[in-house]
Amino acid sequence: MNTQHRRLKLAPICLIAGALVVTAVPAWSSVPEDAALSRGVCQQGDRGRLIRVQKVGSYPTAADARARFDEWVAFYRDFFQFPADLPETFEYGFDSYKVTYCTDDVVLPGQLFARTTIATGMVAVPRRSGPLSTVAYVHGTSVSFYDAPSNPNIVGALSSRGESFEGPPSSAVFAGNGFIYVAPDDLGLGDSTVPRHRYFHAKTEASAAIDLLAAAQPMLAAMRVRQDGKLFVFGWSQGGHAALALQRELERMRVRVTGTGVVGGVFDVERWFFTSLTSATLTRPLYATYLLLAFDDIYDVYASADDVFLPLYASIVEDLFDMRHFFDDVAAALPPPGWKILTPSYLARLATNPNEPMRERLRENAVDRWSPWAPVRVYHSRDDEEVPYDDALVSVDRLRRSGATITVRSFSGLDHANSWIQAMPRAIQWFRTLQ
Repeated sequence: MNTQHRRLKLAPICLIAGALVVTAVPAWSSVPEDAALSRGVCQQGDRGRLIRVQKVGSYPTAADARARFDEWVAFYRDFFQFPADLPETFEYGFDSYKVTYCTDDVVLPGQLFARTTIATGMVAVPRRSGPLSTVAYVHGTSVSFYDAPSNPNIVGALSSRGESFEGPPSSAVFAGNGFIYVAPDDLGLGDSTVPRHRYFHAKTEASAAIDLLAAAQPMLAAMRVRQDGKLFVFGWSQGGHAALALQRELERMRVRVTGTGVVGGVFDVERWFFTSLTSATLTRPLYATYLLLAFDDIYDVYASADDVFLPLYASIVEDLFDMRHFFDDVAAALPPPGWKILTPSYLARLATNPNEPMRERLRENAVDRWSPWAPVRVYHSRDDEEVPYDDALVSVDRLRRSGATITVRSFSGLDHANSWIQAMPRAIQWFRTLQ
């Protein structure tokens, strides 16, 4: 047996499953502002190894947590038309830490094994005494390296457009309600050197989160945080897919998940890919194109961009998805419907051949064809413009028939982003019933 690979598989599970620390020193008193804890190079077998912890935010009181959330809402309110009476409440202050750690990339075409590489994520720790539950938060679509949970900036200096969309509000909501918040950036985002995000690749969505959970344990031990052993998972949009991928892998590893909440989640990636090609929603061609490029990176599903994209788009898609463009700029360059971006011959192959390589790989990454042990709650709006409600129900039924304990909480009149904002506090209420 290759003991190096055995260590790779066992280290994260041991750290996650055995990570209760029983001392009671306040969590915010023991970690320096910026601590490099071990060598900064990841080697084969280093999955889950903590490299560095950098404190990036401090919000000492519940009022400070509320102010943090309100600052983000004020920045985006006009664009998303958030109502004045959002349901978020806050009970605790918290501190945020950017964590650098090791995780595995995919096994790329021509490789024999996965390369171990640096990744980053955010760990936010509530200023609350007593044992704490953990929420593994997995984020939605990002096309910019800086738009990742470890970036604390609502508007900031990482680049001229250095904002982090999801990290600031989600960390405030979950840590501000007493949960340890653990959110991987994912490969290709944050400080990852992977050239493009492994979009909707279930295995690395799960492993990036598992390895951050493992890497967080020595950090939390140094902070003398008490954990109660309850692990929850929450994801939005792409993060809904990542949440079920994460739960599936944790349960395969025999790590107990207490409950998983998802909102606006994609579970059947092939189905979503096809609806993205026909939808009139402005963002949907971006998602379909991102899937094609990412799956070609991972699986080599087509010979060249010229075979897939019409000349106007074949010449620009690689540059658009270099992880340095702003989301709105990428979406503006790819007008709906998405099928008009593709060559007729490639569209015909997709439509008529279920064994076409792209379709096979999309099905391979579905997360609605297994039986979860822990309960799952799906929040979804009937008016979600990005992930169709009916698609979610098809996957819910598939999971239920496989034996899942899965419930649906439906919204009406809410778009994709407003569903997310409404779902987070509702998920917290549900998580508390499971504690």
